[in-house]
Amino acid sequence: MPNPTDHGRDYLVAPRFLANPTYTGDAALVPLLDAGWTLSHDELGNTYVTAPDFTVRVGYLPEGNRGDLWMIAAHDDVFAPATWQMLVDLAAPPEIVAELTTALAAAHSASPASVVHGPTGGFGLTGRLLDEHGWQQKAKPPLAAFQSPDRLITLHRRLGHLGHNDEMTGDRERWTFVVGPPGHQWYATATSDFPDRFLDTLTTSITNPAPVQRYLRRSELARLPAQATATPVAPSPLEVARMKAATSRSLSVPRTAPAPRAGGSVLAYTTATRPVALPKPAPSGRAR
Repeated sequence: MPNPTDHGRDYLVAPRFLANPTYTGDAALVPLLDAGWTLSHDELGNTYVTAPDFTVRVGYLPEGNRGDLWMIAAHDDVFAPATWQMLVDLAAPPEIVAELTTALAAAHSASPASVVHGPTGGFGLTGRLLDEHGWQQKAKPPLAAFQSPDRLITLHRRLGHLGHNDEMTGDRERWTFVVGPPGHQWYATATSDFPDRFLDTLTTSITNPAPVQRYLRRSELARLPAQATATPVAPSPLEVARMKAATSRSLSVPRTAPAPRAGGSVLAYTTATRPVALPKPAPSGRAR
């Protein structure tokens, strides 16, 4: 049962990769729909957006059975098996996926083939992470791990040959991002043929420290990772108007003066000074 005292408000949470998901995929789906991609749903309530030539499909799967909220796959044609696939789990902020779908939409508009095929391997990316961004490399076959300076993001590269079918079924993957501190981690994976240009986009999006806005109750705020910061957002114009209206109502309530006490003066609660009573004149003679 909801706690009526657990009030919420808007916060800016930084870095954004530590923010909660929003339980809606709109942020990542809108760039594709704006580019003319087709929207469809299944009987379970999952959402799919497909490129006009059917070569790329993005799935938002809140009712999926694998634990992955996002699945993106590219095909040579509508009947061909997937050339590459990438997955993002349900704890990931949708703003991160949105940067990838925006890049997919732009690349597909320019050249559909460039989305399906392109240089792979990720060696340029890992070199930049080490040389320019201070990441550390650790090798423990069959994995090579690249870790950010704050140790909150690790990119794993699985070494050696991987069977295409094994990658497509999710049994093994070439690339795995592990994001967040222990107890607050989420994952993103990509297969060997995931083009380097999109691997770069995904990495940049994940590592972007920019804040995102979240409506958080006190209980949700307390559950944020210790490494995250949450800054209250200034009240919106609507909230300001509501506060002013509430204040105006409280000041406009008439105050009733207390009833005078028995034998007391009606001026007992005023600051006015009562005039001094004049003495009565003495009688001038005997009463008749």
